[in-house]
Amino acid sequence: MCFMQTPVVSEFTVRTSGGAIGPPSVEAGTVLSVDKTLAIVEALLRDDQPTSARVIAARLGINRTTTHRLLNALTHRGWVEKAPAGAGYRLSLRFLALARTALLGRDFVDEVRPTLERLSALSRETVHLGVLDGFEVVHVDKVDSPEMVGVASKIGTRAVPHVTALGKALLAAEAADVVESYLVHARALPAPYRLADEVALRRDLGRARERGYSLDDEESTAGVRCLGVAILGAGGAPLFALSITGPAARFTAARAAACAPEAMTAARALSLKFGWAPEPAPAAGAARAAR
Repeated sequence: MCFMQTPVVSEFTVRTSGGAIGPPSVEAGTVLSVDKTLAIVEALLRDDQPTSARVIAARLGINRTTTHRLLNALTHRGWVEKAPAGAGYRLSLRFLALARTALLGRDFVDEVRPTLERLSALSRETVHLGVLDGFEVVHVDKVDSPEMVGVASKIGTRAVPHVTALGKALLAAEAADVVESYLVHARALPAPYRLADEVALRRDLGRARERGYSLDDEESTAGVRCLGVAILGAGGAPLFALSITGPAARFTAARAAACAPEAMTAARALSLKFGWAPEPAPAAGAARAAR
């Protein structure tokens, strides 16, 4: 078994001054209101088109009257604006400028590196961070294996996506039209980089979507095996990917499978951090709110 996980239990209760459980306080109501407001902001962040209050209310399961009230508050604050045409709302230029200013002060590699270090320490293998640049995968950071024998690699190295775990993880998370465009490109590459078996690649990408991680079974480099996971952003598009890479004799298929749960947990945590959110389950009051 590759990893040991310690369960963390967190419990929240509302108590009276005497210690007994009591009804929610005014403060709890304020927290709930703030939570709904932030949920609206996140929903607008994920939409590339202006969105109506009715759609927002239905999607989040919030009463439509409450949705209008919170949108009005955000508009008054200058974070949200109504689109020039129609009844849709969108994030304002002021909000986007503030967000960009905040991002300029942070390097995403610095945000991700602690996760690379933790995965390397747990797996005892090299961990890479890669992004798609056009139709190539670029290694932008790595943490070397603590073992005496590891995999040699360089930051800045470029590779063909369809034979790498990083690339396959990113392609598996991409929209269908992006994958189709890549297939056209890969079929036209010169040997030995040309995509030879499109059916096998489609099968690999399907497996990666189903299980949550991709594999490179010595396809890119003989004697090297990799496991890849994609990190998603707002809207579900892949931002970058992580891979655990090791000598195939040590990083066996069984060991890769044992390391996969921790890699997927790390990818999910980073995705949430970078703005991704899973599709919400239909709320009981969503249908009523949409009416």
